[in-house]
Amino acid sequence: MTGRATGPLSGIRYLLFDLDGTLVDTTRLILFTFQETLRTLGLPPRSDMELLLMIGRPLREQAEDIDARRAEEIFRLYQELYDRYHDGLAREFPGIREALAGLRERGYRLALVTSKRLSSAMGDLEYFRLTPYFHAVVTADDTVNHKPQPDPVLKALERLEAPRERSAFVGDSPFDMRSAHAAGVLAGAVGWGPFPRELLEAEKPDFWIPGPSDFLTLFPGVSAE
Repeated sequence: MTGRATGPLSGIRYLLFDLDGTLVDTTRLILFTFQETLRTLGLPPRSDMELLLMIGRPLREQAEDIDARRAEEIFRLYQELYDRYHDGLAREFPGIREALAGLRERGYRLALVTSKRLSSAMGDLEYFRLTPYFHAVVTADDTVNHKPQPDPVLKALERLEAPRERSAFVGDSPFDMRSAHAAGVLAGAVGWGPFPRELLEAEKPDFWIPGPSDFLTLFPGVSAE
């Protein structure tokens, strides 16, 4: 779906965003950190695709999946290595800051919904200078259940005081699409994330955003009611 907002999108007033793979390009950093964690701890290697398919869930859950007996070791070392290599490997997707600024100027209320811990999420927002654009932030610290469950999206709606029928959640992973649908909001899939398009198509997103600049075409402004 491209072009100006029509149909369901014309009624959207609240936009929720995933972080990794949607607003910031941390895929290379995440995969490198996981591989280095496995190597350092002497754990069996995994392919990048195996690791990619875990992205979007809280780190503790991913660590449990890799090796439940050594989950705490994995969790702690991953955090240490992630912070060590962050500035050299993490990148902002070109055009994201301009898109967020434009959406906010046009009257949309924005929230971040991420499976990262609060400290890590706020660190990324501050590093990439994205903090001023969000009215609310929901992290792994805010809910008991995480994506693909609806809880994080519902928590963001609560903080924004947003009705479901006026809201959409934009992300790059199957977990994001499932969480959006489970919460009863529209699901938007970005075209620049690391997941193969066919994986996202299988989740039946309600709309696609080919590039960051397309946000301002799809969402031209909040009209007075």
